[in-house]
Amino acid sequence: MIDKYVVSGINEIWYHLKKYQKRTDDWRADFYDADEQLICSFEGDEETMERLKSDEETYAMVTEMVDIAINMLGVDFAL
Repeated sequence: MIDKYVVSGINEIWYHLKKYQKRTDDWRADFYDADEQLICSFEGDEETMERLKSDEETYAMVTEMVDIAINMLGVDFAL
């Protein structure tokens, strides 16, 4: 299952990911900005599920992914 979210900030990504914390089935969450540009994706792999156990680790994971997205997308990126 792939869930798609349009977000306007890092806190929204963190909020949505927390919903997956106790899931045991396969999942993927794609996050887009208002211009429908893909920001980042997360899957229910072992590392992601481990990091979802802690609010601090979840937030760190999100900020790491958004930093990568900003570098890849350049100045066109607006979140």
